[in-house]
Amino acid sequence: MVNKAQNSAKRRQSLVQLFLLLGILVVVNVVASLLYARIDLTKEKRYSLAPGTRELLKSLPDVVYIRVYLDGEFPPGFQKLRGSVKDLLAEMRLAAGGNLEYEFIDPANQPDDRSRNELYEQLFKIGLQPTDLQNRTGSGVERQVIWPGAVVVYRNKEVPANFLLGAGAGNSPLEIINASEEALEYTLANAIKKSTQLYKPKIAFTEGHGELDGRATSDIAKALNEFYSLSRYDLKSVEAVPEDIELLVIAKPTETFSQWHQFKIDNFIMRGGKVLWLIDPVIAEMDSMTPENYFMAVPRELGLDEMLFKYGVRINTDLVQDLKSSRIPIVYGSIGGQPQQKLFPWFYHPLVSGETQHPIVRNLDPIAFKFASTIDLVEAEGIQKSVLLQSSQRSRRMLSPVRVNLQLATEQSKEEQFNKAGLPMAVLLEGNFTSHFKNRYLNEFALKAIDSLGMKRVDSSKATKMVVISDGDVIRNHVRKATGEVYPLGFDRYTNQMYGNKVFLLNAIDYLLDDAGLINVRSKQITLRMLDGKKVKENRLRWQLINLALPVALLLAFGLLRNQWRKRKYAQRII
Repeated sequence: MVNKAQNSAKRRQSLVQLFLLLGILVVVNVVASLLYARIDLTKEKRYSLAPGTRELLKSLPDVVYIRVYLDGEFPPGFQKLRGSVKDLLAEMRLAAGGNLEYEFIDPANQPDDRSRNELYEQLFKIGLQPTDLQNRTGSGVERQVIWPGAVVVYRNKEVPANFLLGAGAGNSPLEIINASEEALEYTLANAIKKSTQLYKPKIAFTEGHGELDGRATSDIAKALNEFYSLSRYDLKSVEAVPEDIELLVIAKPTETFSQWHQFKIDNFIMRGGKVLWLIDPVIAEMDSMTPENYFMAVPRELGLDEMLFKYGVRINTDLVQDLKSSRIPIVYGSIGGQPQQKLFPWFYHPLVSGETQHPIVRNLDPIAFKFASTIDLVEAEGIQKSVLLQSSQRSRRMLSPVRVNLQLATEQSKEEQFNKAGLPMAVLLEGNFTSHFKNRYLNEFALKAIDSLGMKRVDSSKATKMVVISDGDVIRNHVRKATGEVYPLGFDRYTNQMYGNKVFLLNAIDYLLDDAGLINVRSKQITLRMLDGKKVKENRLRWQLINLALPVALLLAFGLLRNQWRKRKYAQRII
C-alpha cells in the first residue's frame, strides 16, 4: 500500500511538473509573439538601425502604414530579400513605438486577370517598378511579374519605395540582391520621411544665362516637386537670391556670367546656400553635326573658372572618351533604297558608375553622360572633396578645340589608346568656402546694388555643400519634337535602357539638403561572404565524406561510450 501511495504521489508530481512546463512554454511563446528583440552580433551591424533612422521613427506624429508587395512564390534570392524586409520592418515598428504598421501583399493573388492588371497599373502609377522573371517549367517558360517594393501611406499621402537596386550595372543576381539589402533601411526610412514631412525645402533653377528650360528639366522637376518646393530664379533680376531658397540648380548655362551675377551666387553660398552645378565647358552637341559627319568642339566661355577654382575644382575644356559608353544609331548602308541603321558605341557618351562607397552614388545603375569633361581637384582651405563619378579604366581625354567625327563610332578602336583611368566627372565639395570676392574690387554698380538690397559682403561661408558635374545633359530629359512627349530622365530611346541619372540627382539633392544625415544610412555595407569556387571544387570529396561519415562516427562513439558507462554502473550495483 505504501509503494502504491508513493507511486501515485510521484505520478501526480510528474504530471504537475509536465503541465507546469507546458504552461511556461505557452506563456513564453505568447510573450515572445508580443515582444520583439534581438542581439546584433554581425560585424557590419546589418540588423541595427542607424541613429538617424531611430530618430525619425521616434518622432513620427501619427501611424505610418506600409504595404509591401513582395509576397508570393519567388526564387530564393527574392525570398531572401523578403525576409530582410520583414526583419527590418519588425525592427522599425519596435523603434516607432506603435506608430508604424505593415502588411505583405501578393499582387498576383487577385480574383481575376482584370483585377490583377488594374492593381499592376495602379502600382506603376504610384511609382513602383516591376521585375519580369522567366521561369522554366516542364511545359516551357513561364513569365512571372514581381513588384519588389512597398508603398508608404501617411494620412492621404502615398510614397513609393523600390527595393531592387543595381540591376542595370552588370552585376550578378547575388550582388543585386546584396546591394538591395544594403539600401533597404535608407529606402524605407527616406520614403517614411518624405511621406510625413510638413515643410518642403525650396529649390530654384536659375535662368538668364541660357540654362535648360522647364521642358528639358520637367521629369526631374516632377520627381522633386513631390518633396520640395520648386521655382525658377532669374539671375539677371534686380533682387538677390531669396532668403527662403536653400538650393540653386545651375543647369547647363551657355552664356557668360557677369561679375554681378557671380557675386549673387557667391553671396548665396556665403550665407549657407547649396549649389548643384551642371556645367558644359565645351560646346559639343550632336545637332551640330555637319553633312560630312563632323563638327568642331570648342571651349565655352562662362566666366565661372576662377570662381569654381576658389571653391576647390577646375573644370577642364576637354572631352572624355570612354570604351564603356552608350550606343547611337548610324546609317551604315541601304537595302532596296532604304537606309539601314545600326547601333554603334559612341565614346563621347560615357556610361559612368559610382566606384566609391559614398552614399550619393553607392549601388547605382550606370549614369549616362554626353560630351563630359574632366574635373581637377585644387587646393582650397577648409574644403573636403569627394569624387562621386569617374570614367572607367579604359578612357582618355581630348583637349578642345577637337574635331568630333562620327566615323569614330564605326572604326575599330585600339584599346591601348584608352590609357587613362578614373577621370573625375562629378565632385562633392563640403566645408566653409572662402568667398570668390574676398579682397576683390567691386565696380560702382555692384557696390550700390549691395547697399540698396541690404546684402552683406562675407569672406567665409557657413558650413555648406555643393556638387559640381561636368556635363549639363545629365539632368536633361529628351523631348520628342513631333509630339512634345517627355521621356523619363535617363531613358535611352534607342536601346530602351533606363540609366541611373534621376536616382543619382535625387540622391545628390537629398544629400545637399539633408540636415538629419539620413542619407548616410546608404553607406551601410553588407559583406558578401561567398565560397571560394576553386577550393570547393578541389575539396568537394573530402567535405562530402566528412559531412556523411562524421555524424555517423560521433553517434557510434556516443553509443559505445554510453553502453560502457551503463555496464559499469549496473555492475557496481549488483556487487
